[in-house]
Amino acid sequence: MSLRKRIFRTYLILIILVLVYLLLSLFLSSFRLRMERDKNDILEVKTIWGEMLVFMNETVYNWNDGKTFDSFIEDSRLFEEKLEQLTGPRTAGWWYEAEIRRYLDNLYAVWKMAKLNIHRIVETRSSPEFLAVESLLIQEPGLQRLYHIYIRFIEDGRGRDEIYAYALKEYIDGVEFFPVYSSTVNYVFIVILDKVESLYGRISIIQNSLSIVFFGLFLFSFVLISSHFTDSISRPITQLNIKLNEFIGRTVERERLYHNDEVAMLEASADDLIEHYTHLARLAGRLSRGHIETSLLSLPRQGVVGKALKEVASYLKGLAKTADWIRDGKYGAQVKEKSEQDVLARSFNIMSGEIAEKISTLRSMFEAIDEGIILADCEGRILEANQKFLSLMEVGDPGELDFIDIFNLIIPEEEIQGQIRKGLPVYDLYCTIFNRKNERIPVKVNVRPLNTASDGGNSVMMLISNESLRVRMKREQETLAAQALEAELRALRAQINPHFFFNTLNTIAHLIETDSTTAVGVVEKLAGMFRYTLLSTKHKTVRLHEELLHVREFLAIEKIRHGSRLEADFIIEQAVEESGIPPMLLQPIVENSIKHGADKNGIIRIMLKACREQDDLCIDISDAGDSEVDIAGLLDNSRTGLQNVNQRLMTLYRKHLEFIRRNTGGLMVRIRVPLDGEGTG
Repeated sequence: MSLRKRIFRTYLILIILVLVYLLLSLFLSSFRLRMERDKNDILEVKTIWGEMLVFMNETVYNWNDGKTFDSFIEDSRLFEEKLEQLTGPRTAGWWYEAEIRRYLDNLYAVWKMAKLNIHRIVETRSSPEFLAVESLLIQEPGLQRLYHIYIRFIEDGRGRDEIYAYALKEYIDGVEFFPVYSSTVNYVFIVILDKVESLYGRISIIQNSLSIVFFGLFLFSFVLISSHFTDSISRPITQLNIKLNEFIGRTVERERLYHNDEVAMLEASADDLIEHYTHLARLAGRLSRGHIETSLLSLPRQGVVGKALKEVASYLKGLAKTADWIRDGKYGAQVKEKSEQDVLARSFNIMSGEIAEKISTLRSMFEAIDEGIILADCEGRILEANQKFLSLMEVGDPGELDFIDIFNLIIPEEEIQGQIRKGLPVYDLYCTIFNRKNERIPVKVNVRPLNTASDGGNSVMMLISNESLRVRMKREQETLAAQALEAELRALRAQINPHFFFNTLNTIAHLIETDSTTAVGVVEKLAGMFRYTLLSTKHKTVRLHEELLHVREFLAIEKIRHGSRLEADFIIEQAVEESGIPPMLLQPIVENSIKHGADKNGIIRIMLKACREQDDLCIDISDAGDSEVDIAGLLDNSRTGLQNVNQRLMTLYRKHLEFIRRNTGGLMVRIRVPLDGEGTG
């Protein structure tokens, strides 16, 4: 098993332990949160119960126009709603002990009995007699105390007052009886909260114990796995150390290897191996320097070995000499190969040729770039400059720039010069330089550091753009592009061959006398062709099915002229019908096929096929013509036909028309357009 897999397996086991602990801890934490939420719900219900008792007693001592009674009724409704939620399915979870559930059921049973008393109070309050008393209470100033009103009615002793007193007595008795349930309900609340608190404490103990157990398990696993892991690494190192000692001829006790520092012993064995081959390295160094007439030949083992070393020395001297030529700029130098098996010399020659080719390419690119390029060291000395920069400075001989600090010449700011000398890049710096004719030239300078020096030094590459020339060239390019677009539009509108137009008019004139209905259809098709020509040229591309509809109308007009001699088939893949294509691209090719595509019997068979080939839309237009066609002549003599199509393809996509002579006779013209329909020109 690789070292990477061992490390991965070790950490995977530890990660799994941590994940298991986190999952259990998360489960217990969510469990505790749920218990805290239910405990808060129980406390909320208990608080509502206390408010109910306060509001009920308050109705006797301060009726407050019935507002206190309404608050009591609202709290009783809220108490019942919260109690039903507390004892409903939500709290019937498995975590509740049976005793807690039993106390909750008892609490709900006590509430049912208390609710009967509340109904009695509500009915008394809704009786006509109590409502009559309440109307009198509204007229009472100050505190509206039901008990004092009741005493007053008893003392008056009149008939109606006794009825009112009886109604008040019924209400007061109901209120005074209600607190009988209070002690029972409060006791049940206390017991339930104690049980929940006890269960909550046990869960906390379990969670803390789980943390301690998993910490111990993680620590034990870490020690065990680390021990196994270090042993799996130490053993291969020890085995390698033994093999190295055996290779250099030393015998080492294996027991001592296993009890000492493996890395230190491996390092010592490597040092011995290096020392063992130091002598060979010295000889190789002498050979690389060409020291063949030295003590190398006076070794105890001369004869064949000495001759072989001398031949190797001569061979290496040839390679070194060629390498010196390449280093001095004589690219492409070759060394003589000793035999067909001389792989080293052959590889050296191939490398020399490739270097020469690449250097030539780089120099061509260096001179072809449309910007001035300077290679300089960090002291400002010019190492290389292309012709664009020399022309910008009006300098004919590059030697005239040998003693110039190019940084001071181009960049006036000393701070920016310091950045460049430190090897920092500079982007889009606009400044002014003066050439040898003392002409002021605005330029844009970009500086990039190059770490190419063999001694660790740095050099920089400076790109200098003539901004005045760039602006003028950009304006000229925009003007030329506009002129080219206008010329292309004019060429597109001239796509319909004038001969075709006049022939069609003659056909229409003839049909008007013989078949007026067909004449109207031809006029409509001709109008559709002109409309498509005018509208489509406003767009860079059209859909393929739109271009094909234009071709079908063209063929329909031609079929009226040629009759049954003209046959046309279309094979179009459905997937490419919505692909983009430059407008007016197919009709000139179809027109050429009709002109040159007749067989020996005068039959014109045209096949148009469109499909996808990799990332291109491929369109083939073929005929079965019997005559030989000069392809070069087609492209040279067609002013608005195939020549225009070929030129547009080259401008937009860097592709040209493909002409393929068919084995069965005839010519096939192939168009390739990228499926996205966007040009690159």
